[in-house]
This record gives sequence, structure tokens and C-alpha cells, in this order.
Amino acid sequence: MTNPKAALTWVAIMSLGLAHTAPASTAFVIVVGTTILSVVGHIAYAVAFSTKRVVRAYDRSRRWIDAGLGVFFTFAGIKLLAGQT
Repeated sequence: MTNPKAALTWVAIMSLGLAHTAPASTAFVIVVGTTILSVVGHIAYAVAFSTKRVVRAYDRSRRWIDAGLGVFFTFAGIKLLAGQT
């Protein structure tokens, strides 16, 4: 678990969405269901973004994508350093 915010978000969602009177099997179904959805989603991303067409498009656009993200994170970092949120 490298992102504790994600875990805390799930805990908050489960505490709000899962009634205290719900059987334990409901929590199990939710955990298994969300795990399956996550695995299927990541497999779909992997397959979709590994196609030759997408790889070629990314290779052509990579420099611009990296530059845009670099500019964005530079300004975000400067804003954080300046104390403005």
C-alpha cells in the first residue's frame, strides 16, 4: 500500500455505504467485487495501451506529453513552495 489516501478513502466509503446490520458476507462480496473490477480494468488498460497504434501515437507525442507534464508540475511545485494553495 503505497498510497494511504486510497485506503482511507475506501474505509470511508465502506463505513458510509455498508450498514452496521449488514452480514459479513456483504463486506466480503464488496471486497471481492471491487478487486475483480480493478483487475479487469487494469488488464483492459494494458491491452488497449499495448496495441501498435497506441504505442506509435505515444511515441510521436511523448516529447510533448513529457514537456506539458513537466511544466504543470513545475508550476504546481512553485505554487506549493510559495505557500499559495
